Amino acid sequence: MYLIKNGNVHVGNGTVLPECDILTEGKTIKAVGHGLNESNAQVIDATGCEVFPGFIDPVSSIGAMGIPGRYFDNDERTNPITPEMNLRYSIDPDEVNRQEFYKSGITAIGAAPTNNNLMGGQIAVCKTAPQKMGERLVKEHAGLKCSVTSNVKETYGSNSQLPMTKMGMFHLFEETIRAAREAEEEKHTDKQKVITDVFDKESMPLFAAASTKNEIDGLLHLLKDETVQINLVDAFCFADSLKQIKEKKVGIVLGNINNMSQIAKNGMDLSKLNDLVENGNRIAFTNTCGGWSEGREVFIWSAIEAYRAGVPAEDVVKMMCLYPAEMLGIDQRLGTIEAGKDADISVFSGHPVTTYAAKVVHSIVNGEVLF
Repeated sequence: MYLIKNGNVHVGNGTVLPECDILTEGKTIKAVGHGLNESNAQVIDATGCEVFPGFIDPVSSIGAMGIPGRYFDNDERTNPITPEMNLRYSIDPDEVNRQEFYKSGITAIGAAPTNNNLMGGQIAVCKTAPQKMGERLVKEHAGLKCSVTSNVKETYGSNSQLPMTKMGMFHLFEETIRAAREAEEEKHTDKQKVITDVFDKESMPLFAAASTKNEIDGLLHLLKDETVQINLVDAFCFADSLKQIKEKKVGIVLGNINNMSQIAKNGMDLSKLNDLVENGNRIAFTNTCGGWSEGREVFIWSAIEAYRAGVPAEDVVKMMCLYPAEMLGIDQRLGTIEAGKDADISVFSGHPVTTYAAKVVHSIVNGEVLF
């Protein structure tokens, strides 16, 4: 049992509670309020500190790439359509441990396939603390990772295999959904069952990598009549497709928006993020870009860039906490500091969105103080 005293608590939903206390018991938050006392609790003095829910990276490659990044167990290149693959079986706890995500405030990741398949597999959410895997796993089947980026045609076109072109990619995507719907349910393959579960029963959301305007527009046109929740990953040219994104309430998971070496990033207009915030679109960040991780620091750097572009700091905090939790369907456990939710808490020396100098001084995951 721990009692975090007198910190400025950023709930994660836009609310800030000055000089507030948090009481944890076991793996959960027991109470949040002012003047809390518990004789059996170990006190953590957070005076002058900023306290946040654990940040969530919803589509991370780290954890399935292998050490030293040569196994790539999230990159099933035998077929461009592999929706039945479950990333839970590719997560390497040791690889996650070595990244020490929690030292940057990231306490949960959605382990996801790369961008090399049209339908790559199912996201699995796990905690980043060095604990037993059974305690770390939050949710399997949290989302279907897809991709309409050039990675797909580069992966399969070089073998003279469909898809070799953009038109081949979108044709195969559409045909795969159509064939699954027309097949008799009792004769469904594993692939077809997942596809109909996602597109007809909305059993999980879609996380689709699309960077350029062409890719974003093509995907949204293809799925214009679908009701499944769509989240665009990378999405650097989102501002050029703002109308469609707002109309369909599409979520955005921004990749590394700091490194401008990609042509697609040169068309970014981060000032348009406020339009999406006002429209109610969910936005999140990831340390993974182009299907590969670029380091844990990228997550906070991207958040800072959003703030510098004019997004209010507490709206940015939502993008780091609540929105990714809602995207993955884990907001009943994670995303905000509330009684009954998982005790995943980061105590910073300052506000990490408004100052580069902010450091994590205490990290709590599953109610365990890591430092």
